[in-house]
Amino acid sequence: MTESILQHRSLREMISEDLRGRILSKELQPGVRLDVPAIAGAYGVSPGSVREAAIILESEGLVVVSPRRGISVRAITTSDLIEIYAVREVIDLAAAEQVASLGDEVIARLQVAQDRIDEAWGQGGFNLGLAADLDFHVCLARLTGNSRLEGIAVNLADQTRFHLQPVEEVDARIRERPPGDLHLAIVDAIVMGDRHRIREAVLAHYAFSRGRIAQE
Repeated sequence: MTESILQHRSLREMISEDLRGRILSKELQPGVRLDVPAIAGAYGVSPGSVREAAIILESEGLVVVSPRRGISVRAITTSDLIEIYAVREVIDLAAAEQVASLGDEVIARLQVAQDRIDEAWGQGGFNLGLAADLDFHVCLARLTGNSRLEGIAVNLADQTRFHLQPVEEVDARIRERPPGDLHLAIVDAIVMGDRHRIREAVLAHYAFSRGRIAQE
């Protein structure tokens, strides 16, 4: 019985992972209603398995499950992105203060993640730069050693990527390279172990992020 439960859980997670990738890559556009029978047929599973996978995605803010309307990709609004930034800000503040007390070896790993942002923008522009940017914030949460905090950070990174789509399409300025010191200031403050500077650096980062999308 335990093996059956594990196999079922793995199948549900496999489907949700694939659908998540299709949503984040824009293959499945916001507002699109998912054809549950067709998806079930493509995976060779029951419609119930697809609905269970959708419950995972709903908890991540990527789809909406309605008894009457079925399952659809979540519609995107700028206010959602503002809310996401507010939660990320709180998480980054908590994580940065913890990491500051963990020693040079741990901080060095964060510095590597920060260096990758510059490299990514230089090599691949917006798409790689954004990915490296979000990886930095996930890395910050991961370094605390708190798996739940890391899980929330991963989910919020996905939601950020998802909700940036309409802003990116309406205003090309979102694709411009952000100031290089945004993340460097956070790392420097952590290195110094200065909680006041950490707070200032994190707040400045999200003030910039909100400022870029506020007019949209």
